[in-house]
Amino acid sequence: MLLTIVMIVFASFCALAQDRTVTGKVTDELGLPLPQVSVYLKGATASGVPTDADGNYRLSVPQAGGILVFRFLGYVTREVQIGSQNTIDIQLSPA
Repeated sequence: MLLTIVMIVFASFCALAQDRTVTGKVTDELGLPLPQVSVYLKGATASGVPTDADGNYRLSVPQAGGILVFRFLGYVTREVQIGSQNTIDIQLSPA
């Protein structure tokens, strides 16, 4: 029983260690910040955040990366490959 508990705790720490944080800023075509843009990891159902009043976001992503999706009403949705980047600034264009 003790061995099972130790294995579960160890697996939990390993899973947590595999994430990293990506930050950035979302602006419009004039370079102005866009608040409340939805930023999420493609394919992840519960992994997303809105940008703040200054267009900034901070999102935990898998160490392996993935694709970030930027969605805002009235603007073209953009998808960006994360790769090894830790900062991704993006500009959205009106739809």
